[in-house]
Amino acid sequence: MSSNEINRDRVYYNYGGKFPPLSLDTVAASVPESTDSSHPKLITDTTLRDGAQDPHFALFPAETRLAYYDMLHDLDNGTGCIEQIEVFIYQKRDIWALEKLFDRGHKFPEITTWTRALPKDIKMLTDISNGRIKETGMLASSSDHHIFDKLGHKSKADTADRYMAPIMTACENDIRPRIHLEDTTKGDIYGFVIPFIQRVLKETNGWAKFRICDTIGWGSPDPYVSLPFGIPKLISTIINETGAELEFHGHNDFGLATANSMAAYRYGCKRVNVSFAGLGERTGNTSLEQIVAAYSRMYGDPGLNLKVLGSIRDLLSQEVIPIPDKQPIIGDVFSTQAGLHQTGMRRSEQAEGGSIYLAFDADLVGDQAYDHSVIGALSGMDGIVAVLNNQVKEVTGEWGSYSTTSRVVKRIYDRVQESYDGEYDSEQEMFINQRRTFFTPTEIYDLSIELR
Repeated sequence: MSSNEINRDRVYYNYGGKFPPLSLDTVAASVPESTDSSHPKLITDTTLRDGAQDPHFALFPAETRLAYYDMLHDLDNGTGCIEQIEVFIYQKRDIWALEKLFDRGHKFPEITTWTRALPKDIKMLTDISNGRIKETGMLASSSDHHIFDKLGHKSKADTADRYMAPIMTACENDIRPRIHLEDTTKGDIYGFVIPFIQRVLKETNGWAKFRICDTIGWGSPDPYVSLPFGIPKLISTIINETGAELEFHGHNDFGLATANSMAAYRYGCKRVNVSFAGLGERTGNTSLEQIVAAYSRMYGDPGLNLKVLGSIRDLLSQEVIPIPDKQPIIGDVFSTQAGLHQTGMRRSEQAEGGSIYLAFDADLVGDQAYDHSVIGALSGMDGIVAVLNNQVKEVTGEWGSYSTTSRVVKRIYDRVQESYDGEYDSEQEMFINQRRTFFTPTEIYDLSIELR
């Protein structure tokens, strides 16, 4: 490891609001050697902190925070894989919630806090901690865009000095500092980020941890992409130069938060920071449920209670914000309308090779494992059979015996298609009065009575 000096010059990445271009190096990032600072891989949660800053709802209710924490504990299932959760401490409701969270007595996730790298914030933290808070995140903006244009500091050296005071105060109060290097993917990596990390590690005797933040989602998971945008290059370079214990915090502005987070794991981060359903600023943070799925695929399921994911989705949908139907893993992702897909769904039940059109079983994440066919303009008779037989059971208590060879099913299919065709207006030379909505299971059942 070399010793780096803080750069006096300013380094900006200003593309005038256009998409930031990526450049490729001729050599790919190298995967650092596995150490205690990079393994085992862990997950930390920011749903109650960064997730609560989502611009699409005004309040994450305090009581809902408690329920969320309990469910996150249930999801972790005693594994310690979901290691931490971070919370605010600035409002009365924050302090109330913090006290109630500690009353839960859960070992995992461990409760940590978030502050700015300001002496007054650390004093507030120590006043309310009473020795219970063992670690806090500390916002330390790391790009020249933030240091000069947002904070108005006179130099990067001055910024480092300002950050060190609260960091050391936290250490003196036995609170481990986790330095959140905001906007690292626009930072002066060799001219500020690395020398600052080296200084912090030296003055804290290696105790501090660091969160590498892709604050506006500019990062790329490609191992050939140059600094500072290439997440593999960024993480591996910082580790090789400092030996620091790193965590990655991604945003989803270019739809790469999960890919970047998994790349961060691969290239040396011990932790990835997430929020449920990707809640957070703009397009949101890395999604908890997507990381849980990707983690299980890459490193094996450590024993998480995945069925809790459906319960968390229902809680937040009811109390905070509706979860989009198209949200991977936890959304309404088991429904199908197209005839070919509905045929595949039915044939999966007896298929030797397993599922044909589902990525995984619905009940794995807490959804009842039943046929989710919906009847629309592109539906086939297999879908009608599935919906009709399910509805017969709802009405009579016994499964229906309809099949694709049933004449009534063919009649229902024809009626459905007629409704979507509408009527042809020869004067206007166009179809009019076309149905625009799905047929409900009740409508399909009623058609079976009418057309049999």
